[in-house]
Amino acid sequence: MPKLYGEAEQVETIAQRILPQFHAELATARIQYIFVETASAKGGRPVMGKVRKVSGALEYLLEKDFIIELALDVWNTLSDHQRTALVDHLLERCTGEEDEKTSEIKWSVREPDVHEFTTILRRYGAWTVDLEGMVSVAQEINVEERVQEVEAAEVEVDSVVGTSEATGDNGETPS
Repeated sequence: MPKLYGEAEQVETIAQRILPQFHAELATARIQYIFVETASAKGGRPVMGKVRKVSGALEYLLEKDFIIELALDVWNTLSDHQRTALVDHLLERCTGEEDEKTSEIKWSVREPDVHEFTTILRRYGAWTVDLEGMVSVAQEINVEERVQEVEAAEVEVDSVVGTSEATGDNGETPS
């Protein structure tokens, strides 16, 4: 059975809200946001979203640098806060570097800072520089306070812009 894809306007709305604040380097990136009806799985877990760098003939035809794909079935279970975090995470994977010779931006997809099992972290602690950095940041964060700040900011932006992520979700399956 073929996968069903559809436009993800709701995702683009969130991205447009956070791009200037957190991802200014992507100001000129051409990004297409799409939903896939059902999440694929990796290691027995649903894949919430993917980032693909578009190149070659597809870049020419689509006039896009990145495709950000999100699983609609998972998306529909997330809170507004979780949706924003997911979109931010996927945008963080997109990066660009100016070519010194041509002054053109070379777009690429990067991996997250840390890739580790919680069991290994429990057994050995922050045993790498990357883990040390992540643990240090985690210790500085008052998670509950940060969640409240983000949720308040989302409500404020929604009231100014006149959109509501909650009412924008019609739950339809993309076609």
